[in-house]
Amino acid sequence: MGLGSAVLLSGGVSDVSAKTRLSTFASRKKASIVIVGGGTAGITVAARLRRSAPNADITLIAPNETHLYQSGQVFAAVGLYREYDNKRDTQSLLPDSVTWIKDRVDAFEPEKNRLRTQKHDYIGYDYLVVAMGCEYDFDAIEGIGREDIGKSGIASVYLNDVNAGTAQGPVISRLWMRSIGRSAQKRNLSVLFADPHTPIKGEGTSLSLLFLLHDMLKGEGTLFKGSKALSSRVQLTFTKAGESLLPPAKIDAVLKKRFQASPQLSAQYGHRLVRIDKEKKVATYLYNGAEVDVAYDFLHITPPMRAPEVIRNSVLSIQSGEYVGWLEVDAKTLRHPVYRNVFGIGDVVGLPSGKSGGAVREQAIVLQDNIAVIMEGKKEPLVYNGYSVAPVKTAFGRELLAEYTPDGLEPFLPLDPAKPRWLWWAFDLHLMRTAYYELMMRGMM
Repeated sequence: MGLGSAVLLSGGVSDVSAKTRLSTFASRKKASIVIVGGGTAGITVAARLRRSAPNADITLIAPNETHLYQSGQVFAAVGLYREYDNKRDTQSLLPDSVTWIKDRVDAFEPEKNRLRTQKHDYIGYDYLVVAMGCEYDFDAIEGIGREDIGKSGIASVYLNDVNAGTAQGPVISRLWMRSIGRSAQKRNLSVLFADPHTPIKGEGTSLSLLFLLHDMLKGEGTLFKGSKALSSRVQLTFTKAGESLLPPAKIDAVLKKRFQASPQLSAQYGHRLVRIDKEKKVATYLYNGAEVDVAYDFLHITPPMRAPEVIRNSVLSIQSGEYVGWLEVDAKTLRHPVYRNVFGIGDVVGLPSGKSGGAVREQAIVLQDNIAVIMEGKKEPLVYNGYSVAPVKTAFGRELLAEYTPDGLEPFLPLDPAKPRWLWWAFDLHLMRTAYYELMMRGMM
């Protein structure tokens, strides 16, 4: 069971993590390490650095007193988790002897080895780890803002506030799906699921919600038991700015076949959502350089995502190209190419690898050893291979586990990664939240 928990979150034991478990390099030198961000990446890397740099003064800067298990939001949306199941006090997750400053960073000054916070003025460091996550930019879609989610037939399971420790998205999405069920009893419906053109945190989340809704409308799962006639009245359309549903070609092919298997499912590629008319319920997409209007009854939005403003406005960000505005780091060492005592981890970094809990775990293992080695004046021994994992719930009781790097699939177990299994569903639903809080967040997995 423990192995399975590790497998689901991180894809098991990759080459990187195996090396780290063998080396467990530690530096006894004193240094000041500052970590910015109190989410999955910040707390995980704090736990690992606490062991690999036992004499360092480690400070974590983050305002959130509540930590959200965001991977559980889909389960909460379909009624399998309660909202508070996905919350823990941040203090309970912090490693011993890590100083927690409840504050926000206003500016980075890496040329002076310091940053400025709202309440504590300047804070200096010898080494800086940026783990700030990403922002949901609902305002990038003309005609709506965060305040419109939950109104006019619009939902987003992503809607939350990590700094405040609140997650409205699952509640709104559950009510939204119930509204679809009630409306489908009276008439045929068109439901859109729109993914953005930006990098996506938690790839596969909106696909999971779409497939689960489709299954529930057939009478499976939690919300519409015994209402099999509803599925034929609801057309579910997934729109994607790119041409693939998930990066690995084999996984993409399987998911596209899933759409082809049901007349109630369809997908439109190359469609970027740019505008919404809430009153008329019309979504406008940019497709092949022209605008296309699509009428809908209900709409689920995965918001465009970007790095926090303080990163976008700093010299630490990528200044041009596909990942402009995201934190600049070397793809293998996670080290800034100019400011060599600055490192990045998690959703904030501008890399082609996916943004997931599995990616964070692998990155934290790399930083655990490499920062300790750098403190000793040596060359970092480990490299990040771009590993990420995207669990896609294809039906109630079935989950597909896509483990991949930019080079292709990288499954840990000798099982066909393109086949949805009850095993992954069971681990995800019953074990992963505990493994996340008790193992990964404590640097033990």
